[in-house]
Amino acid sequence: HLSIFALGPMPLLVFLSSQLSNKISTDLYQRHRDTESWTWRKSGLPVKYKFCKIREGSDSGRAALLLCLSGSGPRENLPPHIDSTYFVYELTLDGSTPSPTFLSLREDLENFRIAYQGALAEIAKLHGSLKQLELFPAVPAPVAVLCGRETLPKIHPALRVYDYDKSKGGFAYQLTVNA
Repeated sequence: HLSIFALGPMPLLVFLSSQLSNKISTDLYQRHRDTESWTWRKSGLPVKYKFCKIREGSDSGRAALLLCLSGSGPRENLPPHIDSTYFVYELTLDGSTPSPTFLSLREDLENFRIAYQGALAEIAKLHGSLKQLELFPAVPAPVAVLCGRETLPKIHPALRVYDYDKSKGGFAYQLTVNA
């Protein structure tokens, strides 16, 4: 059994968790900014997620997935090479504004896992033999961990993971997972 209390750059958390087996029982924890606690809240309404295509591309071999959960930044800060040839998809909160404090219930994380698996399956269905998927995470640490852990090497494309770099004015490529 693993209990993961993750802190760190999102690309590194995606990479680390891609190296862990999803066959080992694992509990993920979120450090809550308001209470500075790692304990999941026991009450409240669970978060819902929505997946949608936000831009039609011209090349079915090019796709990007924006995870807009902690903020909506990826839409405005995509690198110039993510041009009109790319199909761009977004997984975000349904009915609430992205915020660094949205993740408060353990169920919120489980709902994300299900939504993320669904998004990857939909992208695979629409893009068939997609070799790589550009991933732009604006997410809390345990969500980044799930992104790596839920990527299946024999099924899903490689994830080219980006990180927000204020000095570069947006997202910059960091590493590839599942290659």
